[in-house]
Amino acid sequence: MKVGKYDIPNIRLHPTLFEATKTLYEKFGSEEAPDQLTVANLLGHKTDKSGAFISKLADLRAYGLITSRGLKVTDLGKKLTYDPSDEERNNALKEALLNIPLWKELYSRFGRTLPTSNFWVELTKITGLEAPEAKRIEEIVRNAYLADFQYLKEEKKPEGEGKGMSPEDKGDTSTAISSSVERQASIVQNLIKEGAYDIAKNFIDFIKAKKEGASKEEG
Repeated sequence: MKVGKYDIPNIRLHPTLFEATKTLYEKFGSEEAPDQLTVANLLGHKTDKSGAFISKLADLRAYGLITSRGLKVTDLGKKLTYDPSDEERNNALKEALLNIPLWKELYSRFGRTLPTSNFWVELTKITGLEAPEAKRIEEIVRNAYLADFQYLKEEKKPEGEGKGMSPEDKGDTSTAISSSVERQASIVQNLIKEGAYDIAKNFIDFIKAKKEGASKEEG
């Protein structure tokens, strides 16, 4: 599907293209398929000349799941379907999605979600579409994007990363410090009221007097 200066796949990655990649990998492994008709039949098409099959091949290549030439599952396709690690499968999924140039651009701006209102405005800026056309297809593009990214998990951040204080956190810290100072001042005031200051001063004067007396005796 043409979206301004970009193309996006007509078929979504999950479940159709994922299952197609898995089927091809299970059948041919790392070998190339013998011909297009064999692949077409394997994927449920009667002929390799049908528009649906040709579109499926084009979309598999767009996501990077089969080689650009020939009919062979790529390393990315293998990782996406059979990697034992959840993290590696998620990385493979992200790589496949970002092989779509428009998806890569949108992801760099908005992440896994998209603006809920006036998304067409962003489409005009990114794709070069005129406003009426962007508004007409905004829901088509949004639904395709969200369908593709719904299985992508947020990447785990290293321990301690991303724990910088937000303005709200800093405000909370300032409030806490101010509150602590006020509590300490209140405690000091209460002690003064109760005569603690005089007691402490008298005790210090007593110690000083004892030291001075001891020094005179030694002299």
